[in-house]
Amino acid sequence: MRGISRELNYIKLGRFSSSLLNQTKKIIRMNALLSEDHALTLVEQRFNKVIFGDKSLSLENWLDEIEKVTKKDVCRVARQVKLQSLFVFRRSVLKWLHLKKRYYQKIDEEVYSAILDSGMSLSIIKKKGFVEKAAFLSTNFGALDNHFYIDGELQSYPAGIAHFLEHKLFEDEQGRDVTLDFVKLGADVNAFTTLEKTTYYFSTLDHFEESLELLLKFTSSFTSSEDSVNHEKRIIEQEINMYQDDPDYRAYLGCLQSLYPNTILDQDIAGSVDSIEEITVKDLKDNFDCFYRPANCHLVLVGDFDVENIYTSVNEKQSKFTPPERIVEKEKHLIESDIQKLDSLQMEIFISKLAIGFKSVPFTDNRMRENILVQLLFNLLFGWTSPYYQNWYAEGKIDESVSIEYEVSNRYSFVIMTMDTAEPIRMSSLIRQVMTSADKKRLLTEEALDLQKKALYGEFLRSLDNVQNLGSQYLAYFENDKTYFDFGQELMSITSKELKDFLNHYLSNMEITDFVVFPK
Repeated sequence: MRGISRELNYIKLGRFSSSLLNQTKKIIRMNALLSEDHALTLVEQRFNKVIFGDKSLSLENWLDEIEKVTKKDVCRVARQVKLQSLFVFRRSVLKWLHLKKRYYQKIDEEVYSAILDSGMSLSIIKKKGFVEKAAFLSTNFGALDNHFYIDGELQSYPAGIAHFLEHKLFEDEQGRDVTLDFVKLGADVNAFTTLEKTTYYFSTLDHFEESLELLLKFTSSFTSSEDSVNHEKRIIEQEINMYQDDPDYRAYLGCLQSLYPNTILDQDIAGSVDSIEEITVKDLKDNFDCFYRPANCHLVLVGDFDVENIYTSVNEKQSKFTPPERIVEKEKHLIESDIQKLDSLQMEIFISKLAIGFKSVPFTDNRMRENILVQLLFNLLFGWTSPYYQNWYAEGKIDESVSIEYEVSNRYSFVIMTMDTAEPIRMSSLIRQVMTSADKKRLLTEEALDLQKKALYGEFLRSLDNVQNLGSQYLAYFENDKTYFDFGQELMSITSKELKDFLNHYLSNMEITDFVVFPK
């Protein structure tokens, strides 16, 4: 009671920061949006409408009013709170400020979310009965983020710096590889860098909390020397050169470079030998301070946890490691450039490798829905159930090597098809004919769409039983009030009309390029 009274008095006196107030508003907004999926919330809203009539605020108006609340308003209300009613007040505060549970009834999955005291986002996916546990720490810092604003000033860094920093964080102050510490605990640890994120993760059957403490510790600080950085350059150079001998990689990257020439997207995630030579210790430290601050990170835990206990433990441990805050603004504009329509190279291979790239502009602001629409469209046209695929396969024009990769964001949207084929020029022409022809009525039917939706839904359900895959997908699709658990519902709500509208949009904005790796 004394502690509660003390904290309340602090609020009355205005002894709390504006950042805490803004953080609390953010949490309330997020929880309010999440609650819209709950039947009890909808019933309560309807009840208030009946009782109070027009005096009852809509969700939109309520959220607007929340944003108007000032520090002075909070202090004034706090002065009206009496100690004897504090227990009810505290329960309400805990409901909003701590863990928020969301249950997905159709798939029997539950996830708990919170904003930690440090500002880090936390999601706990409870998998009842699972022995394996996994943790993923992701920062919104990827290969694209080498141009951004720090405190209002534009900063530019060499390509590949996000991937370089990923490598260096695995090295402790003594130059040891922290992977060894995870091995001693029986945990399998790794990391990866994508266009937009850097993610560190581990999975284990035992010693989860000790492994989690290690993960939080080694991603919370950066120390290095010029000698150490120069040593790492040689390692990454070897990695870059190794990929130059991979024909599949060369086909994919060559196609991407043709889609977005002279942009950050035409660079490998690891950068180039020339770009990494420019990276300094100061560059790495500056980027770490900007992007590894807790407010820019998301921690996802997957497994059979005591949720309250693991939340308390993580909140306490993570609060010890807080990098300095910087005001950072990333580039937001659409990545644009004129495509290079055709390019090729020769390598020591037996059969040609064809990569066809498709570039378009986003159809909707809903990133998950956009991703699903792209997948459905290309699976219907070129997936293994497509009549085109079946005919080409039967005729020996293609084999099982056909792969379709999708990348969708608010800054870019592209699809790259790769395949082994003895007739790359002919196959390119056939695929272009399919994409540009008007005769798609027999492909985009209700029956065909229903089949593809069921296939994708099956893949979605299977992914829920693998803790590593689930954690990765959850991070990939996490955006605003959407999570990976919404994937199934979003998928099944897509209609044939919407898909056809998307196709028309895609064709109107589409650009196509070819990249071929020919045998020498």
